[in-house]
Amino acid sequence: MSRALDWLAVGDVAQERTADGLAILGGGAARLAAHAAALGVRTALVAKLGEDDAGRQARVALERLKVELQWLRTATGMRTTEWHQPDGQAPDRRVDRGADLALRLDELPPTAVTAALTVVSGYSLSVEPARSAALGALTMARARSGHSALLLEADLLWWTNARMTRRVLEPALSAADSVALTAADAHALFGPVDDREAVRLIAEMGPRLVYLTQADGGVLLRDASRVYAYAADEVPRDRYAGPAAFWVGLAQKVAPRKAALDSMRYARSVRRAGAPRQPHALPAPSPRL
Repeated sequence: MSRALDWLAVGDVAQERTADGLAILGGGAARLAAHAAALGVRTALVAKLGEDDAGRQARVALERLKVELQWLRTATGMRTTEWHQPDGQAPDRRVDRGADLALRLDELPPTAVTAALTVVSGYSLSVEPARSAALGALTMARARSGHSALLLEADLLWWTNARMTRRVLEPALSAADSVALTAADAHALFGPVDDREAVRLIAEMGPRLVYLTQADGGVLLRDASRVYAYAADEVPRDRYAGPAAFWVGLAQKVAPRKAALDSMRYARSVRRAGAPRQPHALPAPSPRL
């Protein structure tokens, strides 16, 4: 490759069915990569699609955004993972598991492929072989001359079993430089603790930076031992938009506090889930922030 990547996104890609039946690009790694590419950073996705219409549609959507897809493989004879209402209440969700969880550790790019940031989706930690690939991607990030980031997604793992979910996530948390999660993820992990306590507990597991999106759309950022709070006037329509923009800022060496503010402006500008804002630019600053 001619130059280093800004982002290497590793994990899941899927088709998502919304409550009104709309089919959109799904999967944490794919949606994060889509937002990063829409923000103008050089992004590659490492994942597996099924050999079906859903997989072909996902590939077209990613190509349109200019996500680099040389490590997006099609698994012969397998279907693409399909999510039904992943943003809804936990009992209403359903996932038809598919090819993305068949990603193997030996299918990651060689460490000669450098990236400022390696971003991994937590859902990929749920089963082997994708779990080994996700953990390998986090631990290899420094060998790529960059840092590691984890999208927690505890609420999409075993939301009924907090102890099991923590056990699954602990090795990844200890390897990640930064973590993004939602208030629902925090509740799945720790029960009814407040958001500030949740970011403290996550930070104790290893990450230096913790980015938590609150139920009202506000953000808590823990940087080392300090917590910064940013209020919001609406809930983001796409839960991946804020973390993606935050990590784009980090990859571009923006200070974490500014990256958090920029991420909220970008998340507010995205009008529909699965549809990253274009053109490739963050919105102008808002006086409310």
